[in-house]
Amino acid sequence: MDPKSLVDRILHSNKHIRFVAICNMDGKIISSANNKNVTNLLSLEETQKTLQRAVSSWKSREELSDKTGEGEYVLAVYKKLKRITMPIDSKHLAYVTFNTDGGNQEVIEAIRFARPVDAAHGLSYEETSAP
Repeated sequence: MDPKSLVDRILHSNKHIRFVAICNMDGKIISSANNKNVTNLLSLEETQKTLQRAVSSWKSREELSDKTGEGEYVLAVYKKLKRITMPIDSKHLAYVTFNTDGGNQEVIEAIRFARPVDAAHGLSYEETSAP
């Protein structure tokens, strides 16, 4: 599955979802999209910084996975939004924000359902370098 298709699939899977990004484990955004019906709370630069922290935290948790088990997702709850970070495959994370009135479990399941069935094959795209 290509990253743009996955982003669109996640974004449209639940009415409460505000923003979706797929990034690699270096924190580089591969693809992203906003719900057109909401106003972004963070700038692109602020989103990128938050994403970098989320990837760094995910990597830190992986260091303990032999004791705790593999991470399934992380849910962060703020007064104005909620954020889920969830692995797509071993090389990519989904970063999804949604409204506080959205049910956590229904959004988690929507993301899980949207992921490629065969995560061993992961995402398919060509890595491009910035000019």
